[in-house]
Amino acid sequence: MRTIYIRGGKGSNTAIKVMMHHFNELGHKVVRAKEDIYDVGLSWGCSYEGPKPFLNAHVNRFNKFTAFSKFREAGVLCPTTFPVNSRLAMYENEAYRPEKFPWLARKKQHSKGKDIVVCKNMAEACDVRRNNQHDFFSVYIPIDTEYRVWVFKDKAFATYEKVYKGQGEYQGFMRNRRFGFDFSKRDDLVGSHQLEGPCIKAVKALGMDWGAVDILKGKDGKYYVLEVNSMPHISNTKRSCGVRLAKQVSMWAEKQ
Repeated sequence: MRTIYIRGGKGSNTAIKVMMHHFNELGHKVVRAKEDIYDVGLSWGCSYEGPKPFLNAHVNRFNKFTAFSKFREAGVLCPTTFPVNSRLAMYENEAYRPEKFPWLARKKQHSKGKDIVVCKNMAEACDVRRNNQHDFFSVYIPIDTEYRVWVFKDKAFATYEKVYKGQGEYQGFMRNRRFGFDFSKRDDLVGSHQLEGPCIKAVKALGMDWGAVDILKGKDGKYYVLEVNSMPHISNTKRSCGVRLAKQVSMWAEKQ
């Protein structure tokens, strides 16, 4: 069995521990340093320059704002975005405004949505511009529900729905664990072209071999890709996403 080098991710990272466990169970030796001897590699949010076969070797070529442009070039529906300083003065005239509020102020580099500032009107958007801490606006899309779809090469192999664990209907804008959401497995949706098709295209658009795609279903019934995660969270060894990703990587590794 091939020796696999996992590049990136801290040793304390739960997902890294889970993947190492699964690879060991499948009979692979796993190394964590570039100086070690290995046959193939798996990038966990960290690019690779070298001669060995490597999954996601060219990850992080694009920042978050550029990634949206790549999605659109590939024909993937995603939220409308524009730079913070782009024609904002003109947008103060509602007749010229391209999109309705709210707008989400974002940074080109961010994680877990911690950068988001919600702008509900033009005054708040102008405050963001004056503070000069954000790079672009993403127009908020009213959400029916949100999914995370795991993709390897040309196939989606696991789908989860983000489910609110709090009381009543969620009224906020961000959907992650900090705001009371957790992932619920939806194997009944595996094979849904309407959901999986944009996710597979989004991974390809960023030049990636695999990724966990956050995609929402809007109240208009359309699917919008939000981002492709190159180092997604895996909470434990029982999660199907980790088990299935390890199997996909193992099969790929043995063909190299």
